[in-house]
Amino acid sequence: MNLDSTTLRKAIGRTEVRSASKLLLSAAALLFVLYLVTLLPGVDRLVPQTPVTFAAVVTAIATVAVVGLLVYSAPKLASLVRLAFDGPREVVENVASVVHWVVVLAAILVAHSGLAGIATPLFDGFEWVYDAMFLLVALPVLVVIVGRLYVGLDPSADLIADKIVGEGNDSTDGSGHEPTDQTK
Repeated sequence: MNLDSTTLRKAIGRTEVRSASKLLLSAAALLFVLYLVTLLPGVDRLVPQTPVTFAAVVTAIATVAVVGLLVYSAPKLASLVRLAFDGPREVVENVASVVHWVVVLAAILVAHSGLAGIATPLFDGFEWVYDAMFLLVALPVLVVIVGRLYVGLDPSADLIADKIVGEGNDSTDGSGHEPTDQTK
């Protein structure tokens, strides 16, 4: 069901669009403020009695906020994909699911990167444990993405073939070869 912009606006409403926009603007503003914080004098100093810098603590706090925004927005983005994409239900559902899980994977990767500053000094020589923990969390999400992509291959290929050649317009003889002209 392909929707024009007016129908889409009515379907999702101003409140939902405002909420999604606010989430994205908040994440961008948070990243900008985090960058400004890293420029302040003294943020590269260690927090007393720890091997962690003040900048790493601020980065970890901002990371938790961004990860929360990503996880919160994943189902909303999937719903938006369902509304905006035209095609068979099976294809649209697969695309929406992939979008959802890619955003969740992005949240995991952001968490891994943003929390490293406070976590890896605490592991002191065992940083691989930190990476392994995030790998164990990320792998099932990646498996879901791969599964949804695999399940969507045939319906997507059929959709593309129907759009390019036309529905039911198969010019092969079933073996993948063009039929020969037998009228001579």
